[in-house]
Amino acid sequence: MHYHAQTILKEDEEIIQAVLIGNGERYGDIVDRYQTKLYRVSYYYTQNIEDARDLVQDIFIKAYNNLSSFKQGSAFSTWLYRIAVNHCLDWCRKKRPQYAEVSCLDIFSAEEEGPEDLYLRQEVASEIQAAVVNLPAIYSTVLILYYFEDFSPQEIAEITNTSKRTVETRLFRGRKMLRDKLHSKSSGGEGHDLLSKPGQLAQLR
Repeated sequence: MHYHAQTILKEDEEIIQAVLIGNGERYGDIVDRYQTKLYRVSYYYTQNIEDARDLVQDIFIKAYNNLSSFKQGSAFSTWLYRIAVNHCLDWCRKKRPQYAEVSCLDIFSAEEEGPEDLYLRQEVASEIQAAVVNLPAIYSTVLILYYFEDFSPQEIAEITNTSKRTVETRLFRGRKMLRDKLHSKSSGGEGHDLLSKPGQLAQLR
């Protein structure tokens, strides 16, 4: 495990232990550490600022109320993301958001990048985000975690409580569905392949 990741894991455990023995104020450290990440994930699903903020608040409350069920020695971030993803999916089942159609852009080629290219990549990343969350939940979730949050297939498997092989299959199928969806809107313009590497879209948040 990377040294920084080990440090985070240890610090999280120390905070959780403090909260569990009665020092509830320390939970604020957890909120400070993860609220931006959870807001980002929630926004991917809701595409609405206020809804995303409400979800983040609900997620932290739910995590706090279930903190005693967290297994010491495992990654708290994985446990927290599992709660977040499940809560976001529940929200989607009850209140499925509507998204604008993806515009006619072809993102699957590579060019030398200048300022205009970077702007285009950011625009296309937003369009990919909107397209991703319109896919079936089993595919949208793994794509969001893989491309936007830079989780590995193994980490996604732990978050979604599935096998690594299942995650890899869903990534393959979801990527194909997404490419087909985007290509169906393409007018033939040349863009950028933003689905070539894990975490590729995280760089453009």
